[in-house]
This record gives sequence, C-alpha cells and structure tokens, in this order.
Amino acid sequence: MPHRDTGIFDGGRHPLRRGVRLALVFAVLLIALPAVAAEHGPSKAPKKEGAVEGPIFVKLPPIVLPVFDSQNKVTRQAGLVLALELTAGKTEADIEPSRRKLYDAFLTDLYALYDQSGSAHRVIEPGLIKQRLQETSDRVLGPGIVHEVLIQQAFERARR
Repeated sequence: MPHRDTGIFDGGRHPLRRGVRLALVFAVLLIALPAVAAEHGPSKAPKKEGAVEGPIFVKLPPIVLPVFDSQNKVTRQAGLVLALELTAGKTEADIEPSRRKLYDAFLTDLYALYDQSGSAHRVIEPGLIKQRLQETSDRVLGPGIVHEVLIQQAFERARR
C-alpha cells in the first residue's frame, strides 16, 4: 500500500509546514518566557564592589576577667561576648587597623569597671558597660564608626 500524505504530519518535507511548526514553537516560547521570568523574580543590577546594605556586625573575641574584692583576692570571673554594630556605610575594614588597640582599651575599661564594683553583688551592669565601651570606641576609632556596642553574652562565675 503506498504512503498516503494526510497533510498534517509529513515528516517536515513540505517547507511551508516546517515554517508553521517553527512559528508555533516560537510563539509558545514567547508566551512562556515572561511567566518564567516573573517566577524567578526581577533581575537585579549587579552591586558595586564594596557596597554595603544594612548594618555590619563585627564579633570580638570573648573577654573573661577576674574580679577582685577589697583585699585584692579573686572572688569570681566575669565574661562578655561583644559585637560592634557599625554605622551604616562602614565596613570591618574601617576598624581593622585599630582593632587590637580597641580590644586592649576595652580590657582596660572593663578592669576599671570591675575594680570599682568588685564588692557589689553583680559587676556586669549592661547599660553602664555599653555606654563606657561606646565612649571608648569613639575615642579609639573616632566618632561615627561604631553605632552601638552589643553584649551578646554575659556571665559571672564564683571562683572555686
């Protein structure tokens, strides 16, 4: 029995039908592409290198210091884990040259604070510590670098 051409599917032999199929495929793609693009969200322009969005937080190493009583005897330890919230537009690179100097100044301030309140029931007073360390940050790094000194963890432990 000879092959009968129905005209619908001719195996791509007829140039007009091949063009119609290509046009249909193109039309489906053109309709589908905007939906796919919307599904994946709007494309964002590439960010500039070094651009900062939102606050930057810089973690500092834990600080654990002895607390002395009036007879210069170690009665307990007090520890803090601090982070610095930098002012908008500032990066960790802005504090890096003075990071050790700032950490040393924090140690000095905390020793002084703990010495003043060593006989008190608690030596860690978050409001006082944050205010004092903020002043130290402004003095060491310059004003406008550190937005806030954050206390992430604090503990006091009696010496055994």
